[in-house]
Amino acid sequence: MHRPANPSPGVTLVELMVAVMVLIILALVAVPSFRDFFERGRVRNAAEDLVSLVSNARAEAVKHDLDVSISLQGTGTNWCAGGNGATPPTGGAPAATAAACDCTDSTQCLIDGTRYAVESGAHPTVSIGALPANMTFDSNMGVLVPMGARQITLTSQSGKYDVQVQVNPLGQASACTPAGKPTMSSLPSC
Repeated sequence: MHRPANPSPGVTLVELMVAVMVLIILALVAVPSFRDFFERGRVRNAAEDLVSLVSNARAEAVKHDLDVSISLQGTGTNWCAGGNGATPPTGGAPAATAAACDCTDSTQCLIDGTRYAVESGAHPTVSIGALPANMTFDSNMGVLVPMGARQITLTSQSGKYDVQVQVNPLGQASACTPAGKPTMSSLPSC
């Protein structure tokens, strides 16, 4: 006896093409969201690196009882920041003041023999705004000398997102989103 052939449980070519077209449309809709996600992440990471540099430099100033200077240099997307500790006292002479350092030179920006820098090119798509004067943290309490707040604004590649790194007169650093710019999760408004 001859049995009729059962139809294949697979999919037809038309069904496969419809599924592929749906996936392509979903991918095209998602690409701008991913681009935006990565752009926000890059500018936030740059700000976090600067906050970390400032906080660690301040802590080192108090820990070693030596002034520490933070230097920022560059413009646009070619910028860097570095911390430099004062030379320890020798032979009964007082410690020298903390000098500015060149953060593009890998042999400079040292605190207690360790390099403290946000390297030039570490955040190539993030641009920096007007640079504040060098910051010096006092060895006794970690306060800025001369007293006064400092601000550094970082901007994303498209210019849509800004993050401002603020250093208060006590030397404490934080990041926030300036007014008029889209907010970012985990960053308060300035």
